[in-house]
Amino acid sequence: MKFKSSLSQRIILSFVLLTAVVSGVFSLALTATIDYVEESLSTAELQKDFTRVFEDYKKGGDLRLDEGSSFFTAGPTLPDYLRSAATGYTEIVLEDRAFFVYHVREGETSYFLVKDETPFEKAETLLQWAVYGGFALSIMISFVLGLFMAKQVIAPVRKLTRQVADRENVRDGLPPLSSEYADDEVGALARAFDATITRLQQALQRETLFTSDVSHELRTPLMVINSSCDVLIAKKTLDDYTRQRIGTIHRAANEIKGLVETFLALARGEDRNFAVSSLAAIVHSEFPIWREMAVIKGNRLILQGESEGAEQRYPSIMLRTVLGNLIRNAIHHTSGGEIVLSLRPDGFDLRDNGLGIAADERAQIFKPYYRGKASHRDGLGLGLSLVQRICEREKWTITLEENQPSGCCFRVIFA
Repeated sequence: MKFKSSLSQRIILSFVLLTAVVSGVFSLALTATIDYVEESLSTAELQKDFTRVFEDYKKGGDLRLDEGSSFFTAGPTLPDYLRSAATGYTEIVLEDRAFFVYHVREGETSYFLVKDETPFEKAETLLQWAVYGGFALSIMISFVLGLFMAKQVIAPVRKLTRQVADRENVRDGLPPLSSEYADDEVGALARAFDATITRLQQALQRETLFTSDVSHELRTPLMVINSSCDVLIAKKTLDDYTRQRIGTIHRAANEIKGLVETFLALARGEDRNFAVSSLAAIVHSEFPIWREMAVIKGNRLILQGESEGAEQRYPSIMLRTVLGNLIRNAIHHTSGGEIVLSLRPDGFDLRDNGLGIAADERAQIFKPYYRGKASHRDGLGLGLSLVQRICEREKWTITLEENQPSGCCFRVIFA
């Protein structure tokens, strides 16, 4: 069950509700006890007094009435408030007076012993108001006590929250959180945080070492490939075909180097100063390569909406990776069709008339290692995941729509 209120509010509410229930039951029990004792004592006293007074009435002598007591028989002189009184003990409360009445019927005649209990009724009313005031006072005291106890109970939790928030960088060498807490529920929570932070530190250390190793180990062979290509291209004895192939190798090595930098930036969350370029410039430099890839697969790659004039500039390697992965994905899933790249001032669209993506799979297509049911099985399902991660990093928006009559459309809008 989920609660919208905070833990401190629930503690205060628990105090108030518990006090309300306990003090409410106590107040009702006290009031009922007072009424019961009043009725029992009054009945016994009136019954005793009635026996004495009724004997005097039968003997025709003076009635021995207590102060504030009166004796009536049924008749014209009987007060109106007694005419509807039930037999036995009755308490009658008027606007400004209160009476205890003991009614006995003997034959056709009724006899009433009435005792004025107005002072007692006022005292009883004051007592009831005191009970109600005590109930309200106990609620207020429980609220104040709840505030105090909530602060005391929540204080360790808030302290632990601040300590966990301050450990966002997960530095090594910090003392364990559980060392500052008692062996209670909060201490158990601190120990759980310690275990989680330790595993996170180990995972981050492994990731840092891996990215460092990748960065170091791949740069050397890529530098060898690039330098070798530069040396070969510089030779004047090479024919055009060989020079073109070496140029392809050189571009592929540069692309791998750029991808390595992209992966490292994504893995480390770094804001590095990448070289920037416009969308049109990247498309014009890479379009011949993409078109050749499309021709090999039997497709036709079409460029539309070329931007004119100055354009916004973006990290070259990030934008090139997004474009390259989307175009290769479209080429891979299209056979003998058209792929249209449409440039816009705020982004681009890539449409194909290939296999398309089912509506129930579109929400899953950007997840790592996910491959659609109709996709070829030679891919790893990482290209679109990489594209989405880059878009999230650069605060770009990427959406997938259905293309008519077949295929799909990827739309990227720059922030």
